[in-house]
Amino acid sequence: MSLRSALPALLFILLASCSSTPDAPQPADHPPSPAGTRQAASNRPLLTGSLLGAPAGAEVELALLEVNAHEKPGRLLGDIRLHSQGDELPFRLPFDPELTGQQRVELRGRVIQSGQLIMQLPPRPIMAHANGQSLGRLQLVRTP
Repeated sequence: MSLRSALPALLFILLASCSSTPDAPQPADHPPSPAGTRQAASNRPLLTGSLLGAPAGAEVELALLEVNAHEKPGRLLGDIRLHSQGDELPFRLPFDPELTGQQRVELRGRVIQSGQLIMQLPPRPIMAHANGQSLGRLQLVRTP
């Protein structure tokens, strides 16, 4: 059999392999909690609270940051991503327990919908507590 006569069969096989459907995604070993947060280790302190005002379908990102004297973010102490259903959005943010009380720490947040930044959580100072802290209900604001 010559190469010229085998070429259509090879092209057919190549196209058939490209058009196959991908395997179904494998389920995660640890599904996310109802609030959409990662499971925190029992020895890590938590910031807890809820966010108000995020529209349905938006992605919310929260970050706990060490902030320097010039208001610039430094070390990331903890972060989470949540998916809003349009209701009050509870969160549980585990963070690095090595806070000394000497650092300036802020919780910052942003809301992204369809690739656009639409809202933010005004920077909120956080007191260093080894056992965590409950922040209550936090209102998101529209970005200019």
